[in-house]
Amino acid sequence: VSYRVKSVKQILDDGREYVYSESPKLYWNDSDYTNTYAGLGPRKWFYSPGPYNEEAGDYEAVMIYIDGMYREQPVFEIEYEMTNAALRYSDCSELYLCMYSEETIKHLNSFNAEILIKSDDMPNKENYFAHTYGTNSNEFPFTESDLSNPGYHTFSFKLNKDQLKFKPYNQYIEFSLVSFGKDRHSFTDFAREINKDVFEKTKSEQKKYEFAPKKAFSNKCIIFVVCILLSLWVIKKSLSAEEKIKAKHIFFDSPVKPHFFRDIPGNIDPIFAAEFAFCKSPPKAVKELKDGLAALMLSLVRKGYVELERIDNTKDWKSENVKIKLLSNSIFGTPSSSSIFANSSTESTSNQDESQRLISVLNDLTPDNSNTIENNEIENSVLEENNPRLEKLSLNEQYYFKLINRYAVNNEITMKQLEQKISTDYENTDTFVTNIENSTVNIGVSEKYFQKADYKQPRKELQSQAISAILIGIILLTIINFISSRTRLDLAFGGYSILGIVNIICGIILYKKSYKFVLLTQVGEQEYYQWNGLYNFLNSETLMKERTVIELPLWEEYLIYATAFGISEKVIAALKVRCPDVADSPILSNPYYRSHNFYYSHRSFHSHARSASFTARSGGYGGYGGGGRGGGGGRRRSLKD
Repeated sequence: VSYRVKSVKQILDDGREYVYSESPKLYWNDSDYTNTYAGLGPRKWFYSPGPYNEEAGDYEAVMIYIDGMYREQPVFEIEYEMTNAALRYSDCSELYLCMYSEETIKHLNSFNAEILIKSDDMPNKENYFAHTYGTNSNEFPFTESDLSNPGYHTFSFKLNKDQLKFKPYNQYIEFSLVSFGKDRHSFTDFAREINKDVFEKTKSEQKKYEFAPKKAFSNKCIIFVVCILLSLWVIKKSLSAEEKIKAKHIFFDSPVKPHFFRDIPGNIDPIFAAEFAFCKSPPKAVKELKDGLAALMLSLVRKGYVELERIDNTKDWKSENVKIKLLSNSIFGTPSSSSIFANSSTESTSNQDESQRLISVLNDLTPDNSNTIENNEIENSVLEENNPRLEKLSLNEQYYFKLINRYAVNNEITMKQLEQKISTDYENTDTFVTNIENSTVNIGVSEKYFQKADYKQPRKELQSQAISAILIGIILLTIINFISSRTRLDLAFGGYSILGIVNIICGIILYKKSYKFVLLTQVGEQEYYQWNGLYNFLNSETLMKERTVIELPLWEEYLIYATAFGISEKVIAALKVRCPDVADSPILSNPYYRSHNFYYSHRSFHSHARSASFTARSGGYGGYGGGGRGGGGGRRRSLKD
């Protein structure tokens, strides 16, 4: 199709017409607008026939130059002649006009048009059909008249705002007139003939277009029903997922499931106790180590392996003013009193030699993942053999004790110095952090709490299914709905949304339920409810309100495990009310262990340890600090090194 613009008029608000004149060229720069001496504008129009080329400045468009207006909405009448708009075939002719299209059509408030065909060229009624295309109605009404414009057959239509509704698939206003039979070439005498029969195909395409809304409606109904059936299938699959997991794995049950448990279920590692208490729950209080290191330190103090002292008693308990003192009886297996060594110089020398041997054994036993359980047994046997009065250290307590022992000088080191050491000794710190991270599995398997190392396998399987369902639901609600909305299927009566929502809801429910599916042994199942019950008890107001007498040793353990659980403030608050006389307890009588500084220093320690471990794993350091591999004597070092 080609066309020639004949005139451009501006219709003023009072009905007057202002005829614009044609400009000899297209201008684009600001200076062209202001320098009117060249006769380029304003109140000119320019027709650019194209072909469209952005870089060359060619546009198939009518450019109208307006002056003296700001945000007004002018009305223009453009008159143009169109050629090559009709197609002439062997068995028919077609006049096809696309009067408006693309997304700007959404801004139309009304659209009125008349199509005039000379009466002499108009085919007889039985030899033509006319049709309109576009809008959400698939077509729009038009009228025909031989009287409105004498000498012409007039096709006219007037579309208001309500009729001009569009979807992405029908953004056009089109008109088609097809003549056939003996009048097949009545209005295409001068058109180039295409030697081809297309009338039957044209009729078929016309019927197909007219039937498109009905076909789309049927397809939407089918999709809606399929989505409902799929939603029911998703619900059924989600409900059966638990049964399939139960059939695939062995799950034990505890005959007693206390909500509150007031006693300490057993002398197990504080960090493991925290992880174990939440193994069937979403992550709550314990995040990585958090206050786990503080709990280990409290346990080491309670068991008599270390004690914390102020360097300067006139200053506050700050990390730079706090030193960790390794008690001699914990290392050497003998009481700290020197009276035992006073019998003879020979006996004293013998004991000192034994002490150095034990120190060497401790330093040789650097923990790693391959022999964690063996180290646990060997080190505790060494400690018990030389001092059976000391309580057995748990796995993580051994790791922490040996870390302190590695850097202590003369059995002492300040908290600040320890933090600085682990910040630069990347390899050994990474070993420490790695072993703490793996301790849950090592303890759980060795102590027969877990059926196997990957005790969370059923949970992972269910969570994988849940995440897949949620992702499918999100895709259905977003991408599929968006693509569908741009076709005649629209949103399929909400079928995609229903299926998407069902997937998301089932996925969320399945994800929440997955937490209870962990592979515990029968013993582990019973112990789990006791440790979880202890957490509930310490985290409730019951501890504060109960009148039962709680002995000091139990209060000490309450504080240790509450610290590991991340709820130490609960026990500290209860201590102030329920246990005013704490002088006999080295932990409870020391205000530092109940202070913010104590927990802050260990969280800072944890942060530095994680940072050093990350540096080690990423290879972001030049060498090994603190006497690790590659410098300073390797693994076998004396305590003073």
